[in-house]
Amino acid sequence: MGEQTLVVGVDGSPASYTALRWALMYAGRTGARVRAVHCWMPVVMRGWEAAVTAESVPSPAVQVARAQRQLAEIVSAALVRVPKCAAGVDLEQKVLRGPAGPGLVCSAIGADLLVVGHGPRVAELLHRSVSWYCVRHAHCPVLVIPPVMTRRKLTPAAAEVPR
Repeated sequence: MGEQTLVVGVDGSPASYTALRWALMYAGRTGARVRAVHCWMPVVMRGWEAAVTAESVPSPAVQVARAQRQLAEIVSAALVRVPKCAAGVDLEQKVLRGPAGPGLVCSAIGADLLVVGHGPRVAELLHRSVSWYCVRHAHCPVLVIPPVMTRRKLTPAAAEVPR
């Protein structure tokens, strides 16, 4: 059997941070590869704030650089909080332009597991969440980290796939 690949959706939320830490610990125990994916949508115009502040919209290059920097900071923070065995994990960081749901599902083609966080957001009450989209459309198993996990201490024993 070949090496496993885990794809993790990272958006900066506490649930996605916990999902990344879980994936790193699991990969440290199993030798799997981790692909941390951050999806972003370009800002093309600002609302009323821009009219008041006269702040210009950053160029797409600046926006993608900001997204890459944000992903790198989240990954660095997660690596500090995992056991040493997870620090040597084969880790790829990928920034995708577009909606998170389709981007994560596309990134998970050929992967063994897609890990996403699910947070208690008001927008999720109005719309379907990214985790819901991934569960419905992914071609691999999807592990959804619930909001309650962000408040618990994550231990290596917790980094096991339930059977």
